[in-house]
Amino acid sequence: MSVHRRNECIEIRFSRGENDVKQTNRFLVSFIDNLINNCTQSPNNFRHSESIKNFAICLYVLGGKQTYEFICLNLYGSIPNLTTLGELIKNSDTASSEAEFNFGSLWHCRSHFGFCSEDITGIIRKVEYNSKTNSFVGFATPINHEIPLPKFYQADTFNELKTIYETNEMAPLLNVHMFQSIPTEDNATRIPRPLLLSAYGVDNKITAINVLNRWMYIFQHCLQQNVCIIGFSTGRF
Repeated sequence: MSVHRRNECIEIRFSRGENDVKQTNRFLVSFIDNLINNCTQSPNNFRHSESIKNFAICLYVLGGKQTYEFICLNLYGSIPNLTTLGELIKNSDTASSEAEFNFGSLWHCRSHFGFCSEDITGIIRKVEYNSKTNSFVGFATPINHEIPLPKFYQADTFNELKTIYETNEMAPLLNVHMFQSIPTEDNATRIPRPLLLSAYGVDNKITAINVLNRWMYIFQHCLQQNVCIIGFSTGRF
């Protein structure tokens, strides 16, 4: 075989190997390309692909704020800043509002049967303004017929906001409702991801009848989505 022919074979094999590596490490290649491109740009001109945006949301959710800031500082331009990330989360399907039940997302579970759980955890008391709903969140959510009222704390003036602070307690606890679907017969070994139905701030004034009536509300609305709840569970109240 001539030297020229041998070099052509080597180039072809190298090209194929390079393509295989790119296919196997597609996200890694995209991440590095994104980082290199932004290195020559000002922060206002940073651009990120959809895969990088999705990665950023996962990193923030799983790693937390400190981990996210650490990556931002040490791999400058590789992922969106926190302000941009907040907008991505608000505009995504994963965003939810306090005290609103996410029954419309049950179809993602691809199962007609599942379990629901309800539990309470302690939180740091803090009130924030939700621009999406034009309401303040962080107060103990009012309950009407055992159902939490969303978007309850709204104020158009400073005096109205002052009145809300003076007459309502900041929530010391967070009540969380989760749904876990059951694997289907077609894919019995794959456990579906749990779904957050709702979350809202509460105080410690909870009775058994409140919980039971709320479970009936959840059961009936899940049936309207062709999903049957076959069991409820709860932690210590």
